[in-house]
Amino acid sequence: MTIYLNMKTSHGIETVDEFTRQTEQTPKEFRAYLSKMVNEYHIAGMNVYKSSRPTRDWYKKEPLTY
Repeated sequence: MTIYLNMKTSHGIETVDEFTRQTEQTPKEFRAYLSKMVNEYHIAGMNVYKSSRPTRDWYKKEPLTY
């Protein structure tokens, strides 16, 4: 299961992060981790919400390379 964190801005809706449940993680642990991540984004001033779908632009982005 993949959950996306989206944020509504003045430019529209933007997907800011993606989380996929690991096989060793229980659904309860995954939900707790997601809630913690949403709280972290809120502390940073980003009003994100959980969604089962990303924005169209999410798949068009280039992956980060280091």
